[in-house]
Amino acid sequence: MSTNYFSSCSTLDEAKNLFKKLCFELHPDTSGYNSQSDFVQMFKEFKSLEGKFNNNTKEENKQDPFNAEQFYNIVKMFEGLEGINIAFVGSFIWLTDLTPGAMYSQKESIKAIQLENYNAARWAGQKKSWYFSPSDYVRKSRSNKGLDEIKALFGSTEFQTKANLKLAV
Repeated sequence: MSTNYFSSCSTLDEAKNLFKKLCFELHPDTSGYNSQSDFVQMFKEFKSLEGKFNNNTKEENKQDPFNAEQFYNIVKMFEGLEGINIAFVGSFIWLTDLTPGAMYSQKESIKAIQLENYNAARWAGQKKSWYFSPSDYVRKSRSNKGLDEIKALFGSTEFQTKANLKLAV
């Protein structure tokens, strides 16, 4: 079955945003069905389109390079976590509780996550969230903005890890 996931995309930005959304919808751990083949097909289609858009918009890519494999590898690093919302906000990654206490009970696992081109996880006490900042990030000023304000300002793509589902044996 041939699906054109990106047929409606006319720019690289549209394709990148749809790719991020589809990563979360089609990933085998979050889709709710055996979506491995759909995910692989979508990934291959994006990689072929990425080359097309790279040739058409070289100037745009110099300012905002996007690496689909790197994004997918980042998503995979959060696979073992449960009951946590992951938000890609601008160039930051924010973790918040879906299930009360989920981040606290998994804080050692969160702190152990090492992402390429990102600083280690840090706790934002006012926002009650963990975050990963880009390795080249330099804070310019202290902001009192809440996480929802930051999401509205920079845009946000969110992903929810599996809920805490345990089978009684």
